Amino acid sequence: MQQFIASMAACLLLGSVAHAEKAPQLVLDHLDGSTFSLAETLEKGPVVFDFWATWCKPCIKGLPKLQALAEEYAKRGVQVLTINIDGPRNLPKVRPFMRRHKLELPVLLDPTNEVLAQFHLAAVPATLIIAADGEVFYKHEGYRPGDEKKLKSKLDQLLGPEEE
Repeated sequence: MQQFIASMAACLLLGSVAHAEKAPQLVLDHLDGSTFSLAETLEKGPVVFDFWATWCKPCIKGLPKLQALAEEYAKRGVQVLTINIDGPRNLPKVRPFMRRHKLELPVLLDPTNEVLAQFHLAAVPATLIIAADGEVFYKHEGYRPGDEKKLKSKLDQLLGPEEE
């Protein structure tokens, strides 16, 4: 029986490694009109994506925490980008929203929710950590106060100890 349990545990462990999700090769428009390439960005280090919308109350609560996290982890090579999913009707509200909430995070656009679907996400807010090798290292949907602590813990796990 012990041998059976050990072999089942090994299968489960190997199964989780074998099914690691790779990020799709994304090319998106920035709110500022420039083009974003995930492949080029990953050459510089890991990426945090946060999917949000102007009408999403939990997003509004979480974005300032994300701004602080971006500032803290920039020196470790982490790039934090937001992906706005507002459709064409609400797109003109995005820039004023960012100014009103004093957010300086880069904004990528996903007005058809195609990228949200490519990551198998159903709702916003949703946060991803993509390792430099393109693997989706962490995925979280929703926002509750304190979620940023788990995000920081996952980033520290990915990056290893901070050098002094």
